[in-house]
Amino acid sequence: MPRVLLALVVSTLGGGTPSHPATKPPEVRSCQPCHQRIVATFLETAHFRTSAEATARSVRARFSEGHNVLRTGAAGIYFRMDRRNDVFYQTGVDSGKGTSHAERIDIVIGSGRRGQSYLYWRNGLLFELPVSYLTGIGRWINSPGYPDGQIDFGRLIVPRCLECHSTSFTLRTDRGAVRYSRPYVLGLSCEKCHGDARAHVSYQSAHPADTAGKYILNPARFSRDRQVDNCALCHSGERDPRRPPFSYRPGEKLDDYLVRPSAQDVPIPDVHGNQVELLRRSRCFRARPDLSCSTCHDVHQPQRDLGWFAQKCLACHETHQHPMADQLGERLIGWCIDCHMPNRKSKALEINTPTQRVALRFRAHAIGIYPEAAAAVLKSHGVEPPR
Repeated sequence: MPRVLLALVVSTLGGGTPSHPATKPPEVRSCQPCHQRIVATFLETAHFRTSAEATARSVRARFSEGHNVLRTGAAGIYFRMDRRNDVFYQTGVDSGKGTSHAERIDIVIGSGRRGQSYLYWRNGLLFELPVSYLTGIGRWINSPGYPDGQIDFGRLIVPRCLECHSTSFTLRTDRGAVRYSRPYVLGLSCEKCHGDARAHVSYQSAHPADTAGKYILNPARFSRDRQVDNCALCHSGERDPRRPPFSYRPGEKLDDYLVRPSAQDVPIPDVHGNQVELLRRSRCFRARPDLSCSTCHDVHQPQRDLGWFAQKCLACHETHQHPMADQLGERLIGWCIDCHMPNRKSKALEINTPTQRVALRFRAHAIGIYPEAAAAVLKSHGVEPPR
């Protein structure tokens, strides 16, 4: 392994290894007897499905003949994806040199709503595979950030990536060498926001009539800052570590674990940008002391209906006060999000194909007034924007 990558992994550990229990935490389904409806919808969310072992159920890509090859712009270089006895593989082929490199798909990253990337194990470390899958168009693509026409199986997955794409991983260091080991929990489970549930599950199993909810954390009872910190762990951009990955616990002050950007740093609106700081600087957030991420987001269920989110705006904003209320009528509600939180092209994540570069799109949480975006939304619906 290149020394620079090893140094990067060691540095992210912050000089130590967090303590982890020797036993695996309870699975999400352990919560089902008491929280049946919540668990049922949570299992369908992108958070829960953000990572998983590679199985016929979790891998959403196509491996059939005619749909399992990614051609590149480099002569003789292509990738082939195979499924053999419910085990999945990626192979990079350089026909000009007569060489190939194959690795098994071990872990899936991404729910598959938009797409998926894949990881493989090697010597106790995880590496990203060079080919990803876009479910919207049903095509294999170069993994985001990978140059077209290169066979590269060496992109190391550092602990900070796993901290946001899994619930927990055991990190071990031995004379400077870092390894991941069991137990680990893929996907984001209940404990990511509610803390270790072992004592809670044990107690409630023995005392089913007690509804006080002992030995468990309820983020709804946190202060606003601590509620937001729960989300900021993974939605506040790249931040330098103060303590080892996976050591943060819900309800604690995140700035004790990750260095907070200075007030002079302008938050970057992008896929892995500082969405939380963008929200904090928004007038809506500053005007309402009780507004937090959970004001609009319910992490226990899938939420993709922009009209549903727009209803949250009505808690403070009356539609009749909008300058185009008479002209747009009820249509106004459906366009709140697209006008005031416009969908943008990413400058950080691009997909390189043999013929073009395609930017991924994201929605920034800098709630504001964007005249150009609003004009584009109006025109797309056949409405002439005001001058």
